[in-house]
Amino acid sequence: MRHVIRFEGGFERNFATLQPGISEYEGEDGGRYPIEAWPAGADGLGFGIMEQRGKRFAAVRVRYGDKEVLLKQPVSVDRDRHLGGRRFSAEPVKIGDTEAGALLGDILDANPEQRAELTVMRDQIRRALHGP
Repeated sequence: MRHVIRFEGGFERNFATLQPGISEYEGEDGGRYPIEAWPAGADGLGFGIMEQRGKRFAAVRVRYGDKEVLLKQPVSVDRDRHLGGRRFSAEPVKIGDTEAGALLGDILDANPEQRAELTVMRDQIRRALHGP
């Protein structure tokens, strides 16, 4: 599967107003900027991330197909563990199954009250990869 992580703005300015299906974020200068669309070829999980002060990044959204979960507890993104050592960019970053699984696992651990919604996505991915 092709999973992807995309940038969705600065955490301090945008997390409190995070909504499903948003297409823009507020920049540090107060202007509105478009969020890159999910790549057409990304058929796996989509993770939305926001930059926190100090050049740290946190996952704030998980998407699969037409389902989307806005995380109540953002999860810090570890470049080695969740990105395979790659850097973030303005363009969505493609990640493999191992990295996506690690990030989803950390998200599940940090958001037990959202476990039901998130495990539905995980189970759909497993079925798509391995069959019923």
